[in-house]
Amino acid sequence: MYKRIVILLCAAMFLAMHTANAQLSDSQILQYIAEGAAAGKTERQIGNELLSRGVTVQQAQQLLLAYRNGLRPSGTVITGNPNLQVPPTTMRQKSVEGDVETPAQKTPSERLPRRGKSMSANEEDSDEVSPLYDEDGFKRIYGMDIFSSKDLSFEPNQNLATPEDYVLGPGDELVISIWGTNEVTIRQAISPDGVINVSQIGPIFLSGLTIKEAKGRLKSTLAKTYASLRSGGSQLSLSLGEVRTIQVNVLGEVASPGTYRLSSFSTVFNALYRAGGITEIGSLRAVRIMRAGDLYATVDIYDYIFNGKAGNDVALHEGDVVLVPTYTALVGIDGFVKRPMFYEIKEGEPVSALIGYAGGFSEGAWPGEIHVESNDGRENHISTVASSDFGSFTLRDGDIARVSGSEVDYFTNRVEIQGAVFRPGMFELGGSIATVRQLVEHAGGLMPEAFTGRAQLRREKEDRTKEILSVPIGALMDGLVEDILLRRNDILVIPDKTEIEPQSTLTIAGFVQFPGEYPYAENTTVEDLILLAGGLAEGASSANVEVARRINDPNRTSASDTLAHIFSISIKDGLMDDGSAGFTLMPDDVVSVRRNPSYIEQRNVVISGEITYPGQYTLASTGERMSQLIARAGGATPNGYVRGAMLMRKLSPYEKNMRRTMSRMVTQSESGIDSLDVQDNEMGEVYAVGIELDKALARPGSDYDLVLRDGDEIIIPAISNTVRITGEVLYPNSVQYIAGKSVSYYVSQAGGFTTSARRYKPYVVYMNGTVAVGSGADLEPGCEIIVPARQEKNRMTTGEWLGIGTSAASIATMVATIVNLFRP
Repeated sequence: MYKRIVILLCAAMFLAMHTANAQLSDSQILQYIAEGAAAGKTERQIGNELLSRGVTVQQAQQLLLAYRNGLRPSGTVITGNPNLQVPPTTMRQKSVEGDVETPAQKTPSERLPRRGKSMSANEEDSDEVSPLYDEDGFKRIYGMDIFSSKDLSFEPNQNLATPEDYVLGPGDELVISIWGTNEVTIRQAISPDGVINVSQIGPIFLSGLTIKEAKGRLKSTLAKTYASLRSGGSQLSLSLGEVRTIQVNVLGEVASPGTYRLSSFSTVFNALYRAGGITEIGSLRAVRIMRAGDLYATVDIYDYIFNGKAGNDVALHEGDVVLVPTYTALVGIDGFVKRPMFYEIKEGEPVSALIGYAGGFSEGAWPGEIHVESNDGRENHISTVASSDFGSFTLRDGDIARVSGSEVDYFTNRVEIQGAVFRPGMFELGGSIATVRQLVEHAGGLMPEAFTGRAQLRREKEDRTKEILSVPIGALMDGLVEDILLRRNDILVIPDKTEIEPQSTLTIAGFVQFPGEYPYAENTTVEDLILLAGGLAEGASSANVEVARRINDPNRTSASDTLAHIFSISIKDGLMDDGSAGFTLMPDDVVSVRRNPSYIEQRNVVISGEITYPGQYTLASTGERMSQLIARAGGATPNGYVRGAMLMRKLSPYEKNMRRTMSRMVTQSESGIDSLDVQDNEMGEVYAVGIELDKALARPGSDYDLVLRDGDEIIIPAISNTVRITGEVLYPNSVQYIAGKSVSYYVSQAGGFTTSARRYKPYVVYMNGTVAVGSGADLEPGCEIIVPARQEKNRMTTGEWLGIGTSAASIATMVATIVNLFRP
């Protein structure tokens, strides 16, 4: 019995899990996408997995696009590129000589990482980044970007004169010029067989010859036809027209290894540039050129970078292989050198070579010794290398050399003065500067704002500890106290009153032109402060100005409930100075200028449409109603439809705040809903108010007769004898109004309902802005009938049907199992 109960519980749990799995929410799908992207999966892989979990194709596409555009699950912080990370690919780029494959930018995981012990824990915890590493924590290797920089091109220059050692081959176009007794120009391209065909002479084999050798062969061959070449009466010159392309292979540690078609003028540097440059683990010191299967040359790019030797840039031939091996040793140098970076060194190169690569010592360096950190695979070691051993101490792969600074900050005869003097700075102790007074005089004397009550003399004792001596600087300069002898490294600090004393302000608010804070000055009156603030603003009251004074009693020993002293005063008419003392302000007083209670700005309304005198009107009182305004405007015209009048009203500040509060409440209440399109429920600045103007005119002062507000607009339309039908009808249109006809009659005039119409919930919108719901609503001229659509249920996709089928099959299997268990 217990066994059967356990099986039933397991079956119920399986069904619940399957149902939950088939109904993933948007936030769960986003979380799944984020986890898949972090694991390195592509969009296709993630999409297939989502479909297998019952997610629809449309939902998966929408959420993948949303994730690509920066949307993340709740609580996820976006860092870097929000797009899904896909495996590195190459992108094709058009070149003058054809298609070239250049590498995509490498991801951090592909770049050369730091060595495990190359940076101490203290460096990792500090905010200061070592110059040996970039901002992402990867090694800065000197010269590594020389062939991948966008600003440095190694394209071959084909406008130079053809060198005499250039080796001809099939595809080269030759320009043979003969001048003198005979003048002729021959342009021929070397055929795949290696020959050119000259009229009346025949084929001449030139492939594999240099320009100099080919010129000699052509001269001897053409002399058979042009005898003046042999006698010297004519001369022959040979140059290249169109040059051929050669095919070379660039292999090893380059960004895009492969086969490239290059100009026959190309060199090793051109090939490395076309291959996207050398990778972080490639060698700059031992680039090999293989020709016909043998090692032809080894190129040290450092010779070019540091010494400008272009001779190592070997010209390439057809079929050459440029092979970039991995580096043998990479060492770093940090500290007081001109170019702290990592450098590739050859076997046996000493510390002196590394210092030379780094540009030598920088200012402040201690050249007597350097420290070399190394690792033997198990432990770290540090070696102190004296300057005498720089040329003999050899480096190994992974070593870090550190050059320390002299860091000597010690003077034998220096004194300094800081603060409120005309020329602060450091001075020589001795001669004319031996006392405090002499130092102040050499510094130009005390400034007017100097605080003369007390200065500080910061002194270094014999044991290098610090002490401070108080100096009555004012009395000392006046000769009232004895002068003080100075010692080396003394620092005299003269305080500034503006820095040590609090700077007080006056604040003015309310009906002035420029309210705000103003510097305090003695004997400032309320009228003075109002003038500083640009004078009174329109509508200001001069009878009730409030001054709030801060309570600040430094001698008080207990707290008080009083926050400020308040003074109510009246200001002089026109701020005139009649000679009497005004109200004098104290530091940090706050002056508030109130509004005149009798000052009210004009409030305007607009009436338009079928009215005798349309236009803008100023309200005569705060309680003026619609009927009064209509009377002032001469009443409606004979063609005016008063019952259909509409009132448009601006949102007040209170209403705006209410709308924002409701919008936040709606957003918060929908935060748990499975939707990505929750938007604020904001309205415009103007909204319609449903009114019944005919009843307001019939009963002035009643509830129908609304009180007008500033910015209101009353619109009286013309009489309309039609009814408009829109929405889910077969033929939306307008038809003639017939009194007493029902909604169904007018719907039939529009062709009847569509199949998706919500037949029993039509809306009737009247001309005055009011709305009625239902097929039994009363109709009036000019109204509009809106037939809404039914809310369709979501149709299930093929994937969902397959999911249901799979679930049904599983359930059927379990039911059969359970039935067999319960059989006697």
